[in-house]
Amino acid sequence: MEYLKKVFTPKQILWLIISGAVTVVFLAVMFAGIALSKTQPAQLAASRWSKDRDCTQISIFFSEMSAHTPDNIRELDFNIDKKLDEKAIAAATKEARRRVSAYSASGEITVRSRESEVTARAIGIGGDYFLFHPLKLITGSYFDGADLVKDHIILDLETASLLFGSGDVVGQPVEINGKRYYVTGVIEKDTGRLNDLAGNDSKVVYVDYETLEECDKKTSLNAYEVLLPSPVSHFGSDIVKDVVTEDATRYEMVENTGRFSWTRLIKRITAVGSRSMNSKGIIYPYWENMARGLEDMITPLCVIDLVLFSFVFVNICVLLVRMYTNRTIHKKDIKDFIERRIEKYRKERARKKEEGELI
Repeated sequence: MEYLKKVFTPKQILWLIISGAVTVVFLAVMFAGIALSKTQPAQLAASRWSKDRDCTQISIFFSEMSAHTPDNIRELDFNIDKKLDEKAIAAATKEARRRVSAYSASGEITVRSRESEVTARAIGIGGDYFLFHPLKLITGSYFDGADLVKDHIILDLETASLLFGSGDVVGQPVEINGKRYYVTGVIEKDTGRLNDLAGNDSKVVYVDYETLEECDKKTSLNAYEVLLPSPVSHFGSDIVKDVVTEDATRYEMVENTGRFSWTRLIKRITAVGSRSMNSKGIIYPYWENMARGLEDMITPLCVIDLVLFSFVFVNICVLLVRMYTNRTIHKKDIKDFIERRIEKYRKERARKKEEGELI
């Protein structure tokens, strides 16, 4: 404190205290935004897949007019793999799987047990869906969307309780459209206002896409998700753009990886209003609705942080200029301060290294 009094005037010290307080608020808001972004596991598949951050997650949402089928998805996967071959891109993970993908659709089915029947929202899935969407399993396990035998179903706890009076029902048979299926897992749904607004507030079951297609003729495949290598910015997204042959008015592509970063959120500010307009006939799945709702929540925090950061940065610059102009601070003072900090840092590193060698 005595050093500060020698270098700064009382008024300058007051401004430093104010700037310090604003900096604390700035950091608090920043970390709040980071914490919120991590509440959406469906947006974080890339970080779970590769810790080296050398891959990206892409989602494509198709309009009902597209009438996509699993064959279209297999063709899309093939073309992505072909592009990766052309660019000599190797696998990004120890599992040696260079690209993983999934597709899904939403509809409605009626599930029957011996005791009861329930009509629920159904998510029909294919590929590695549960890699992208790690649901909260209460009991049991996921099923593989590539399985040849399509006799499995996952229930949420509410549906399991209505059908069997219990959540401990793994292995129990149910009937759908006259066919027998077996419960492989029971999940706990997310709760909260944002979750409800996103459309995830009803009873839900997970089945193979083919099962949903048989039961709900009105359903159509509307979501495709892929993880692929992206050694440099936009590499992965550019590959996906190149292979999608669909009319641009019938689909929307989202790069999930980094969608809550400052740069992406700042760009969203310029699209306020128009972003909510959808003329493509696309019905987003609940997880995309939740991500968009979260973007709307975090964007104001980003704006607040920018204002706070600008305030701190400008005030510090003005303060340093005035101090230099009034000769309350000199080049030698700055140089001495930096040298002292560097010397302290070196001593601390040497101490820790020595202690480590002793251990």
